[in-house]
Amino acid sequence: MTRATQRPRPCETEATPPPPATRAAVLVQPLLTREDLCAVLRCGTATLDRLRAAGRLPRPDLRIGRSPRWRPETIRRWIEEGGRHAS
Repeated sequence: MTRATQRPRPCETEATPPPPATRAAVLVQPLLTREDLCAVLRCGTATLDRLRAAGRLPRPDLRIGRSPRWRPETIRRWIEEGGRHAS
C-alpha cells in the first residue's frame, strides 16, 4: 500500500487533546510581582510601596523570600471594589 492510498492517521486529521500535564499548565496563572503590579496600576514603585505601607493594597497571596506576589484575581477583585481598602 502506498502513502497515497493509505488512510490518514488520526493525529493528522483530528485535533487531539493535549496531554494532562499540558492541560494543568494552562490552568496555572502566573503571580504578579511588584513590577507587574506597578504596570497594572500605572504607578511607580515608590507609590506602590506607600500604598502597601498605608494598608491600601491587598495583602500578598504569597511571599517568595522578601518578594510579595499577588494572584491576578486578587488585584482584579480589589480594583472592582474600588481599590480603596486592603482586604
